[in-house]
Amino acid sequence: MRPERRRSTRHRDSGTVAVGAAIGAHDRGAEAVEFALVVPIFLLLVFGIVDFGYMINHDTMVNNASREGAREGALNPTTNDIKCTVRRALTTLEPVGGAVDCAPAGTKIVVAVTCLQKDGVTNCVTPATDASGGTVIVTVTYQHSWITPVGSTIMPSGISLSKTTRMRIE
Repeated sequence: MRPERRRSTRHRDSGTVAVGAAIGAHDRGAEAVEFALVVPIFLLLVFGIVDFGYMINHDTMVNNASREGAREGALNPTTNDIKCTVRRALTTLEPVGGAVDCAPAGTKIVVAVTCLQKDGVTNCVTPATDASGGTVIVTVTYQHSWITPVGSTIMPSGISLSKTTRMRIE
């Protein structure tokens, strides 16, 4: 093996200098440029993760509210009670209103209640008129709005989260 050579450490006018002093003299400001290039991509990624996580959380809440509404419809099949149950389950998304079906003015949550008779094919008028053995169908739709500029840039109007749950009327 050949011994490693050292660069000359002599300058004409100053005498001797340390070996590593000249290394990096041309790289001044490179870290700042790299930082300026990486940080926006990193922030875009972080904000995207936050927005996506927030949306998944709301999607889970809508799913659970739909299930609670269907369970209410299976036990107490009145349309307004079902809608109030769903809206109460979603109070963290939107406050409950004073209307008969608990809907506030300008709501972002839409609750649709339908039913099927025992045969599973024929629609019934309301869940309350159907006998035991029918099916109550609760559909909850929520218009989700983003919390960071990343989601708003991609989908300015937000995204519609919708869940449907069917349960047998007892």
